Amino acid sequence: MDLVRAIERPLKDRETILECRHRDFYSVLTAATKRDEERQRLGSQQRKDGLVAKNRIDRGFGEDLGLLDGTPRPKMHLKGSKIGDGVPIILVPSASQTLITIYNVKEFLEDGVFIPTDVKMKQMKGPKPECVTVLKKFSSRDRVVTAYEVRDKPSALKAEEWGRVVAVFVLGKEWQFKDWPFKDHVEIFNKILGFYMRFEDDSVESAKIVKQWNVKIISISKNKRHQDRAAALDVWDRLEEFVRSRSRS
Repeated sequence: MDLVRAIERPLKDRETILECRHRDFYSVLTAATKRDEERQRLGSQQRKDGLVAKNRIDRGFGEDLGLLDGTPRPKMHLKGSKIGDGVPIILVPSASQTLITIYNVKEFLEDGVFIPTDVKMKQMKGPKPECVTVLKKFSSRDRVVTAYEVRDKPSALKAEEWGRVVAVFVLGKEWQFKDWPFKDHVEIFNKILGFYMRFEDDSVESAKIVKQWNVKIISISKNKRHQDRAAALDVWDRLEEFVRSRSRS
């Protein structure tokens, strides 16, 4: 080994190994710079497109409601429908122990994101809203299909407004329907589409009463927020089909 070491000749050290002779990395730098510029350009364009789409949506909603010319036109979504004149109504429980309330319904139905009610209550400034408007938009991003009013005080509805109620998120308790202008829950869910929101790992007992009703159970995860959108789309699909079938009857 001493003889071997005596005739050894170092070819590279720590410095020379970092040298790349006869190689030009300018093209790599140029390509990387171009990619960075393209990424920034696309990001800027997406932000611009988002603003344009938002303006179109806002304008389309205003035109549908007759707000741009100062003349309200409540019949905006289903001409000649039999669900009553004006914007259709969705009822939600006022109890805080239910998943969907007037505080978080807008984010869930419009954006497909579930935000707990207590979190929204802390974020919200001012008093509790009496009515929230929820929009269902075309995939083309430039128009509004229809708007829904969400309320949580059925007792405040006038007699003619009950004809506009198309859906209700149920609490799972019979007393929720106290003083409703219907004979029983059978009649309610023949005329109004019912939804029951639950966490997918909740006990079966929590939905025991609801399973006896003509109600669609919608399950969401406690932690996997990316799955919320599928649940929201399920609600929209069933709601729009129900509204179409009711308008034909």
